[in-house]
Amino acid sequence: MVEAITDKIMLGYFKAKCKVMSFFEDETGETNIIAIILLIVVVIAMAVIFRKQIANVINSLFNRVNNDISNF
Repeated sequence: MVEAITDKIMLGYFKAKCKVMSFFEDETGETNIIAIILLIVVVIAMAVIFRKQIANVINSLFNRVNNDISNF
């Protein structure tokens, strides 16, 4: 059972890798556009992965600002 799942994951990985490689080999457009798109994807992925930690940091900053204002 675990081997079948592992095989499916590896097959999916290799298919995705082949598609990405073929995309970059066939792409004749400007590489800066591709780099910008990849950076945007990475930033969005990081925001999704760390959304709770980002929310906690923002909430603590707003709480600190509110406390400083009320003590001022």
